[in-house]
Amino acid sequence: MQYLNKWLSLAVIFIFCTLTSITSKAQTTSFIPLQTPLSVEQAQQDFEQWFNWLHQTHPDLSHSVKDIDAFYQKVAEIKSTLKAPITAMTLWQAMAPLNSMLADGHIKVGHGSASQWRQWIAQGTALFPLEVHITNDGMYVARDLSAQSSHYQGAKIEAINGKGITSILQTLLENTHGDTLAFRQNVLQDQFNRLFYMTFGPQDSFDIDLVDDNKKHRITLNAKAALPQSLVVSSFAEAFNVTFQDNTAILRVNTFAWDDLKQYLTFMDSIFSDIKAKGISHLIIDISKNGGGNDDMWMAGILRYIADKPYRHFSTYRSKILLKYRDPGQIVGNIEQGENTRLIQPDLQLENFYTGKVSLLIGTGTYSSSIVFANTVQDYQFAQLIGAPTGGRSTQSGGIQFTKLTHSQLQMISPRFLLTRPNGVAQMTPVKPVVSLANANIPANILTLL
Repeated sequence: MQYLNKWLSLAVIFIFCTLTSITSKAQTTSFIPLQTPLSVEQAQQDFEQWFNWLHQTHPDLSHSVKDIDAFYQKVAEIKSTLKAPITAMTLWQAMAPLNSMLADGHIKVGHGSASQWRQWIAQGTALFPLEVHITNDGMYVARDLSAQSSHYQGAKIEAINGKGITSILQTLLENTHGDTLAFRQNVLQDQFNRLFYMTFGPQDSFDIDLVDDNKKHRITLNAKAALPQSLVVSSFAEAFNVTFQDNTAILRVNTFAWDDLKQYLTFMDSIFSDIKAKGISHLIIDISKNGGGNDDMWMAGILRYIADKPYRHFSTYRSKILLKYRDPGQIVGNIEQGENTRLIQPDLQLENFYTGKVSLLIGTGTYSSSIVFANTVQDYQFAQLIGAPTGGRSTQSGGIQFTKLTHSQLQMISPRFLLTRPNGVAQMTPVKPVVSLANANIPANILTLL
């Protein structure tokens, strides 16, 4: 009996240790997303599904694709490489170079949505542990992942795991979506950790060559399962806020995509009441980091208070007719084009209507609906545009559609219409400000707040 009890005790200890070991491994093993195995047939089917869906959705690829023949040649080359079983991640790596060729921030050969990435990171997906700042002369440490600063902040990154940063950036920028190189650099800066992970695969640690104060040194950092700043969900106060200084109001509007439209409109109405009550003579509206959203938000939330003449927010359009948006008489798959003749009337009798000076601050991060806003403000002279050129074209695509590929579950994005700015000029270059921020005759104490 004693022998049996001793044996049972040892067995319990063994089982406990085994379970503890398994639990420990489960806690330290990173979750690797998009590892779904695909047969050759499944990979080819997903690729064909994307190609057909893109053409069924987009009204005119020549809008953004510089060399359409080179694009189709690249498509054929990629398809010809799908000759062996792969994973969903590997399929994305094969397709991703099409992003820069498609050259539109509204077209994306995507991987996972922001919410999916938050879930994957919560499950243990570990990323490159630094966030970065990208300029024309290279890449610098901005902060530690999920932190506000870094011991290495400001240091220039020269290599990662023995690969030069010039080569790394060239590859990543090829895989990044966006209208222009400046736009893609901006997107890559925000999404660097995700795009590095998707392009080069999961890695446990990183040997990073840095230059700081003209001194070269190498550090080794472990991958980190933490949210980059671009994946942190903003609060209302972070997305929309105002600062009053002297006779100036700085109204920051970092998005036109907010689920609670009533909350936003109530806030904006109260802000314009405060602006009037305080006798503000200069209103600076900052959309330099606004990636777009819904046009109604700036029409009802901003232009309502400053537009002093009838306006339209675009002149002409081209749109692919999709079944779910079809009006009577329209044929699915056709391209409809025409002129926007609807003018939105001003409401000059509003108690909090603003008649002072208005400046609209734009920048590389101004995109989509916020470009349409900038076009409208500039064409009707509702405000003076200041800052830096937008990263995207003045002639914008829009009405983005989403689909997931059947086998890999990769997320694809495409627009369904194209809009020309209100003055009728098909401007295929960025929206340009009248003056830079430095030359806008803004007092120094105000400039420090922008």
